[in-house]
Amino acid sequence: MGHKIKKIRMGLNKIIAEKDAFNLNQQTNFSSSSRSIWRETHSHVHVSEIIGREMDRDVIVKRLLCPDADKNPFIVSIVGIGGIGKTALAKLVYNDERVKLHFDSRIWVCVSDEFDPKIILQKIIKSATQESTIVQSIHLLELEQLQAKLQELLQDNKFLLVLDDVWSNNRGQWRELRDLLTGGTTGSSVIMTTRSSKVTSAGGSRYDHKLKGLSQGDSISVLKKVFEEGHGSMMNPEILEIASQILDKCRGVPLVVRALGGLLCSNTDIRYWRSIIDEDILAVLHEEGDILPIIRLSYDHLPAYLKRLFAFCSLFRKDYLFNNIILGEYWIASGLISTSHNNQKPEEACNHYIKELLARSFFQDFEEHGQIFSLKMHDIVHDLAVSVAQNEYLAVNSHTASISDRVRHLSFSARSENPPVRIPQHLSQAKRLQTLFSRERAGDARLPKEFLKACISNCKYLRVLDLHGLIFELLPSDIDSLKHLRYLDLSHNPKIKRLPKSICNLQSLQCLFFHGCKNLEELPRDMWKLINLHTLGIMTKEKSLKNSGIEHLKSLRELRIVGCDNLETLFEGMNMEGLACLRRLYIVDCENLTSIPMSSLKFLSSLEALAIWNCGKLHLSMEEEIFFPCLRTLSFIGLPKMLTFPKWVQGAANTLQSVLIKNCQQLGELPEWLHRLSRLEALRLVGCDGISTLPDGVQDLTALKFLWIIDCSELGGKCLPNGPDWHKIAHIPNIKFDGEEIHKLFLLISTF
Repeated sequence: MGHKIKKIRMGLNKIIAEKDAFNLNQQTNFSSSSRSIWRETHSHVHVSEIIGREMDRDVIVKRLLCPDADKNPFIVSIVGIGGIGKTALAKLVYNDERVKLHFDSRIWVCVSDEFDPKIILQKIIKSATQESTIVQSIHLLELEQLQAKLQELLQDNKFLLVLDDVWSNNRGQWRELRDLLTGGTTGSSVIMTTRSSKVTSAGGSRYDHKLKGLSQGDSISVLKKVFEEGHGSMMNPEILEIASQILDKCRGVPLVVRALGGLLCSNTDIRYWRSIIDEDILAVLHEEGDILPIIRLSYDHLPAYLKRLFAFCSLFRKDYLFNNIILGEYWIASGLISTSHNNQKPEEACNHYIKELLARSFFQDFEEHGQIFSLKMHDIVHDLAVSVAQNEYLAVNSHTASISDRVRHLSFSARSENPPVRIPQHLSQAKRLQTLFSRERAGDARLPKEFLKACISNCKYLRVLDLHGLIFELLPSDIDSLKHLRYLDLSHNPKIKRLPKSICNLQSLQCLFFHGCKNLEELPRDMWKLINLHTLGIMTKEKSLKNSGIEHLKSLRELRIVGCDNLETLFEGMNMEGLACLRRLYIVDCENLTSIPMSSLKFLSSLEALAIWNCGKLHLSMEEEIFFPCLRTLSFIGLPKMLTFPKWVQGAANTLQSVLIKNCQQLGELPEWLHRLSRLEALRLVGCDGISTLPDGVQDLTALKFLWIIDCSELGGKCLPNGPDWHKIAHIPNIKFDGEEIHKLFLLISTF
């Protein structure tokens, strides 16, 4: 019996240890009402207290006064991160005099996280009726009775319903609710506020108003107002100057600006405010109590798999420009992506998860460039990521004295003026580390010799090692002792001349980069051993890739050939049939490259993206037509020898979605068969002065959504409204000329 008890205790201790490792907390009260009571909202507002939202209010009011006739009710959404002022804006609209005159009745309902149609109906009826007997007995009514009462209230009534703080993206629930709201007259409208565009999609929103932060001037006005209300006097100019610097970190989030103002009221010590200029703004405001819970609420609603991925983002610096390729490679190599339940490819799963976080307002500033898209994380959201990362994800700096042995993912800062001298010591404390990378994506910091020695000897479970931009001369030959390594980035190291043969023994390796290593004399000869490699970036002084073994990498999905100045002909003498899985090919800065044999490219049947940049001697006017059944993205940049558009592009006529042509000055015209690219969604022409007109048939590209014409002097003039080529592009919703966007509404007006 004693042995059994001891075994049970050991099991319980293991569970407790795992609880601590995953930062799980005991919860004794599971009542949703206790969690939501502080989030209850109302429609009353002091207009003078809401600063900087007049333009947002007017845009939404105009939408409500002129709704789409085919939708009743007409649904408008206000989308943004927690604390950005969605409810405040909804109140401004709700209480606007134009809105009061336009609608027969106005109804305000705080939905919160309980999206129960029956409860929502009860709230709507309570808000819409003045009869006390109904209000008192509303909880006794069945759903059918509630529906009948609602129809009675809405009949012959043009109503405005505000659904504040909505979280549900259950399309079935939304469909049921919309059906119940069809009793009003034409012109009835609904405003919902939410943090997620997935909610607006499920709710059938016809217009999403994406709310951004306040301007610096409006933020200062809010700060002054809060200070004067709490302190009874004007703010000291010196404190105001310091506070203005801190405001940059608030990024116009009114909730955080007001909390900062409240803190100013309680502490006017100038020395204190100087000391926190570089601090984490959420940590400074933590004692305010209402900041972190509101910001964190979005995180609490994430599924577990997204919580892990979001916490991983805490390893990057603030204002970091994420892109889906790099972030996805990190996630996959770190073992954070599981696709077993839906049979998605790992890269597709990553893109889906990134867009899901974007839809939930964890990312912003989204820009799409073919298959690559970039985004940023709001400073406040980044602070949240740091706060939830706890001990598993850690970004260290020169002030970090020690780290926990629970750390699994670690990033460090490395610059020439601040080399990572303490990292070897930290690595001895983190023997179960899985991820290690420098937060600086480019730099010239020297890596201490002890760094790699400590890394290899201590971190046997390492999966990601990113030394991008760090300078060292020798990669230790025992690098192959890192049996679990999946991601190795040695790129942009000007000192390294050779790679050890043992690097080819890393059979778990999925990503390997050594492009930007301008003094690397030759490629490893046994790369064919890297049977799991799917992404490779290379740079070499060699004249040929023939002996590299690249053609034997049957799992390879992405190949980047960068700065190979001695290459003249690509893939010459190589059997490319082994690269049938290759999806992305980037050929960049190969200044002596003159040709790419089409006989080699024709075997790349899975190719989805092809980019050829800054190859000054390359001729692309090959006559042979090749069938590319998967090609979606094509970009040509800095190709002065490209005189005509390659005919082989016609082989992707049914799949090509994005074309970028930049700084190809000798290109005289676009092909007359351009209109055959039936799936083309984006065409970007930049710095192509030789193109003077668009070919006939562009107006037949009905899928085309984006057109850029920048620094194309003659063509730009012809494509302006009322220009000779305008009729060819008038159907395109998003057009940009020399950096200025021509909005669809303006375009329509310009045609009269």
